[in-house]
Amino acid sequence: MSLDDLTSMAKCSAEELDEAAVWVARLRVPERPLNVEVGFNRWLTERPSHTAAYEAISEIWELTGALQKRPLPPPTHWERARFRAGRVRSAAIVASAVTFLLAGAVAYLHTRGIATNIGEERVLTLEDGSRVSLNTDTRILVKYTTHERRIELKSGEALFEVAKQPDRPFVVIAGNRCIKALGTAFDVREDGQGLSVTLLEGKVIVETEGASPAASQSLLPGQRLTWNPHHSTHVDLPSVDKLTAWRQGRVELEDASLEEAVREMNRYTAAQLVVEARETDAIRINGVFRAGDTAGFAAAVARSYRLTVERRPSGFVLRDSPE
Repeated sequence: MSLDDLTSMAKCSAEELDEAAVWVARLRVPERPLNVEVGFNRWLTERPSHTAAYEAISEIWELTGALQKRPLPPPTHWERARFRAGRVRSAAIVASAVTFLLAGAVAYLHTRGIATNIGEERVLTLEDGSRVSLNTDTRILVKYTTHERRIELKSGEALFEVAKQPDRPFVVIAGNRCIKALGTAFDVREDGQGLSVTLLEGKVIVETEGASPAASQSLLPGQRLTWNPHHSTHVDLPSVDKLTAWRQGRVELEDASLEEAVREMNRYTAAQLVVEARETDAIRINGVFRAGDTAGFAAAVARSYRLTVERRPSGFVLRDSPE
């Protein structure tokens, strides 16, 4: 491995190297499905660093294969032998590291946890070509088998664009709900206010754990099915553009109460906004805001409703203006 390869590898994140190891392992499986190459090509073009990560892991793979096949020539004198022994030790370390990495990749193919931090969004391509967009502070667990594509949404919000595989269902588990789809696009959000499933296109079936199949619900494109903490359900037709604005780094609010608006803005930053003003029940918020821009949002609300903004170490406070 050249110095340039090592330099390129150092610029890749550990997560990108993990994903590259997954693709290297999967692309070398005999008689692999065609959708594996489709998913790989999509992943490769997402970021320039993906190409660097793949090339680095591929070279390590080839290096370890060459080490296993090539016998070492006999040393001609002691110094040469010591030099070669050092190289063998180094190569063995590399081989062991890669073996560990690729062994982890096999497990990673079947069960892997993926998460975003507060204020971070991420898009990834799964092995079947399906795409998952993760919103802020989200964690999913991917469990793929030969018979089922299963993802558990542990927390947060994710938008799924599912590759069609009729003989291999795509299932998302969120709380005690099971969302089943084949080729479709839908958004699932789970937070302290409840769980919601919004269908963008195609068709999904939502089942409740422990309930009879007759209790399952089908959604039409544009419909959102919501469960609140009191277990009541509600179906509505929200603006899909506003609901998915987070994919462009925006928060779009329409006739939202101040409490709802603050809660939505607080999802995207550790600098939390608190309201300590009186008589805020009548305040309704409309507008487009940059996700994570709590200061800008607080200033806009303060100007519109004659409030003041106070900066604190933990964030901001909206309070009544002094008389």
